[in-house]
Amino acid sequence: MNGDQDTAKPPGMMGQKRRRSSCPVVSPANQVVIARAPFTQTAFDQTHLRRSEQEKVSLGERVRDNLYCSNRRVWKLLTTYIPVIKFLRYYKLRDSAINDVIAGLTVGILHIPQALAFGQLTSVKVENGLFTSLWPVLLYVFFGTSAHVSMGTSAVICIMTAATVDREGQAWADSRPWLLNFTALEAAAAAEEGAGGGGNASSGQVFTLDDVPEYLDYKEELAMGITLISGAMMIAMGIFKLGFITAYLSESFFTAFTSAAAVHIGTSQLPAMLGIKTPRFGGAFKIIKSYEAIFKVISDANLAAIICAIVACAVILFVKDCINEKFKHKLPAPIPVELFVVIFGTLISYLANFRGNFDLDVVGTIPTDIPAPKVPTEGLSVAPNYVVDCFILAILIFANTIAMAKICAKKHNYEVDDSQEMLAYGMCNAVSAFFKCFPSSVAPPRSMVASSMNAKTTISGIFASLLMLLVILFISPLFTDLPKSVLAAIIFISLKGLFIQIFDGRKFWRINKFDFVIWFFTFFSTVFLDIDLGLGIGVGVSLVTVVFQTQFARGFKEGYTKNDPALVEHRKYLDSSEVPGVKIFRFQSSLYFANAEIFRNMLYRCTVNPRKLLKGLKKREQRLVETNKERVALGLPPDPRRNSIMMGDIGMASRDSSSSLNLSPMAGDGPDGTGHLGANSGSSGFIDTSLSSKCASSTVLFNARRESAISINFDDYEEDPEDGDELFSDEKLKRMRKIHHIIIDCVTINYIDASGANVLSHIFSEYGHVNIKVFLAGCSADMRNAMEHAGVFQKIPRDHLFVDVHDAVAVAKPQRPLPLEAEALEDFSDDEAIEDSYVTKM
Repeated sequence: MNGDQDTAKPPGMMGQKRRRSSCPVVSPANQVVIARAPFTQTAFDQTHLRRSEQEKVSLGERVRDNLYCSNRRVWKLLTTYIPVIKFLRYYKLRDSAINDVIAGLTVGILHIPQALAFGQLTSVKVENGLFTSLWPVLLYVFFGTSAHVSMGTSAVICIMTAATVDREGQAWADSRPWLLNFTALEAAAAAEEGAGGGGNASSGQVFTLDDVPEYLDYKEELAMGITLISGAMMIAMGIFKLGFITAYLSESFFTAFTSAAAVHIGTSQLPAMLGIKTPRFGGAFKIIKSYEAIFKVISDANLAAIICAIVACAVILFVKDCINEKFKHKLPAPIPVELFVVIFGTLISYLANFRGNFDLDVVGTIPTDIPAPKVPTEGLSVAPNYVVDCFILAILIFANTIAMAKICAKKHNYEVDDSQEMLAYGMCNAVSAFFKCFPSSVAPPRSMVASSMNAKTTISGIFASLLMLLVILFISPLFTDLPKSVLAAIIFISLKGLFIQIFDGRKFWRINKFDFVIWFFTFFSTVFLDIDLGLGIGVGVSLVTVVFQTQFARGFKEGYTKNDPALVEHRKYLDSSEVPGVKIFRFQSSLYFANAEIFRNMLYRCTVNPRKLLKGLKKREQRLVETNKERVALGLPPDPRRNSIMMGDIGMASRDSSSSLNLSPMAGDGPDGTGHLGANSGSSGFIDTSLSSKCASSTVLFNARRESAISINFDDYEEDPEDGDELFSDEKLKRMRKIHHIIIDCVTINYIDASGANVLSHIFSEYGHVNIKVFLAGCSADMRNAMEHAGVFQKIPRDHLFVDVHDAVAVAKPQRPLPLEAEALEDFSDDEAIEDSYVTKM
């Protein structure tokens, strides 16, 4: 740095070399100057700590305060537990009906091939897959809160169910040796028929237990029992609000488990794709036993089955990757290539008589009626053997489905209730169990299609259900000649995203070693031992890592004390005030998978919720547009008044009603007129207020906070009479728009993993959507290194990181809210909503 540049520096910067180019330009108005007398923590608390003399409210009083009834509370409770009532009450035919019909029918079309394929994957009858794509979808219409979640068959849940069904089914068959004799007699009859020339059956045809109708009926009962118990568990967890359990399962755990499950799913479909039959194995090392059995009979592979599988895989890959993906912005909906493969595969198999000419295994007869409700008595009789499996299934169903629901909710700017969603998933499974269904979960591809088709309400599921009903009653017999190798190919190709996801192990190694340990043990134990054993080991390792990390996370707003300026927790100290237009937030914990969502929720609750702000601004703009239309219709000119909420009032930030602290220096402060964040020689230099009035108002505020913390009053909820959503008044929007900077004090965050880095990136994107800047202050070297490997700096500029909170405040304080044009109020994009979630790769 040359001498001319040195002389051009402000006096406080003389002699500083190699200053980062990303640092903001410093002027005398925003220099950071901190000057205050030192305090011990005890002395500081004696001066400033808030002391409450309020009496504790007893449990009985809190119960009595909540035992009341009102029309508003009844309506709120009713619409909370049966959301479809609210959807119907505010349903707008002109705006929603067309979208719901088209989205429902499109998703229904995607249900058809997956229902047939996943029925085979679950190791039960093919028609069970059709039933599982009918009843859960219909039940979710009444109890779900997401307009885009598509309940039904799901690959990972199907393979989990198949493992339990095969294990218990094999134990049942071992106690009935005549079933094995039945398969031997069938094989002998087939050989005799082939020798007599009366048919085309191969004399080497293999018969397994799955060819015994009695055995398949028992496995169907087992699947029904598993579905019923899993659903009941989810209902119970929903009632007791135990959805937080999934917070203890990390991103690395779900990535490893779903990828390992894909290995088992793919292996289970290889025999069908090769046209061979092998026994199903359970327990430890079953993947090794399965490949050993496959290689023993590989010489008997059916060439026709292999060709069908290869052609089906090639066609699906080509259409998905070369057409649907590349032209997704031009296509109104993705091409349902799986359905076309099923149709043409069935047609060619029928015309060429694949079953007779090539001994190709086909689907066979499918019933064309809806079964009457039935209690799975026989399946429930052995429930103690699989109750743990049901609990695992319940957790996985909820974790996968709620993750997809939140992605769609963010994309379309609405909220889902975790507890109600768990109740909905429980009802979808518990009730459908009586109609010969196996466990149902979300299917991410179908949900993303519903999202892209802009479905408005859960009512779209009615049209998907009607289409499936028509398939079961009238169309299903046409699939009799569908080769099973084609269905296996559909399942195998659907796992492509999960196979690619295996390489995420490298990412977890770079981000955080704890993440990698969880991924490593979960993946390899699930692949080489068994699905249930690997899941248990993965959960155990995940929980062990939590022991080594701080768990009870707490976040709060920070403010400056007045007479002796220091950055403190705003709620606890009597004379603390916030910086106008700036919210400072500190999270008292490391940021990782167990508390990443807690961090996000606390930040939004303590500062500004960008999703609510965006939603409120959009509704307000719509109201203004409708008002101007009415004025024009009456012959009046449009309202020319200035939209101060959208454009940003220059004076708004300095008139923040939530703060009594003015950080601007008073006249005469300092010889050079420099602004201070502190006081010199005991003189604060800030505008003072009456301490007694401050105490009085603080006491009232504390009482209000205390009352809101100990009781839930449904009458406090303000409902918009137009659509039943939360009412956003202009005053509320003004208060939210006054905030132009969020500063996250990261000095207490000494550890961050992939989930935490992901949340930071997308918090920045969400706030940027409403022109609120996010600064990070006090990030440690390890934290910055993890953020680098996680790709955080691709979204957050490096000049938004500051050494200390005071630096960030000095830069943020002089700025003002940025204008928001009406055209900028768009929903979050797909990339913003997905947040790199594993669930979209399933």
